Amino acid sequence: MKEFLSIGELAKIFDMDVQLLRHYDAKGLLVPQVRNSENSRRFYHFDQVYPLATIRYLRRLGYPLAQIRDFLHNNALRDNLEMLSEQAEKLRRQCDELNATIQIIQQKVEFIDREQSSSQKGKFSVRTFPRRAFLHIGDEINLFTHELFYFYPTVGFYRGERKWFGALLYEDTPVQEYHFPELMAEQTLSYIPAGEYLCGYHYGPYLTIQDSIDRLFEEASRRELRVDDCVITPNIVDQCCEGHPENYITGLEVRILPEEGITAEEYLMPGPVG
Repeated sequence: MKEFLSIGELAKIFDMDVQLLRHYDAKGLLVPQVRNSENSRRFYHFDQVYPLATIRYLRRLGYPLAQIRDFLHNNALRDNLEMLSEQAEKLRRQCDELNATIQIIQQKVEFIDREQSSSQKGKFSVRTFPRRAFLHIGDEINLFTHELFYFYPTVGFYRGERKWFGALLYEDTPVQEYHFPELMAEQTLSYIPAGEYLCGYHYGPYLTIQDSIDRLFEEASRRELRVDDCVITPNIVDQCCEGHPENYITGLEVRILPEEGITAEEYLMPGPVG
């Protein structure tokens, strides 16, 4: 075995780019033992394959380069084992978050498939819903920068000129199993009450949704239904899964109120507004 390896030979052993070895050199992680003063060619002693293997191993575990440098320069076994244990715990948390994300993606796909299959353009129906949980997001301006927007179906609330939004949580998931607790801890869990709703659908961009809302109220009047003044609009097909606004599908729901009982102001309070 050769005592010294060129940068190209060392890179070939590990099937890596020579630029990465140059980067490790610049960062002080793996400095070649010999550097030709005339042409700056790098030569590594064969024993340097061991620290390079360690670097590759720690990178696979997700260590940042600064922490790898500390690991390599630390002669205390117990300290390095503690660092490995801490990294294992960090990876476990990341794994939990990834599994939660996978589950939420699957739930969203199932939600879209279920709701899209029951949607009918120009048709109205009365549906009975269980109590549904949602988390307030707030005004439309807050919607697209809020993390919950990317994980749960958006639900809008339209009352006259006012509108606000939330993240609709899934009916088949117990509250204690909702994911991303660090996000949810900042939110107030609210509920859309159970009951009968007159339902329709809006097809197309959100800018024209008011026309569909007006038709929903016209249908309620035609059926002589006493309904709430707030329309609930769960997104079914939206920009997260469809690139063309003309193909968006938004549910329209207005609660059919009992002859005697609660009113909109008592059961549905808007989130923060400007």
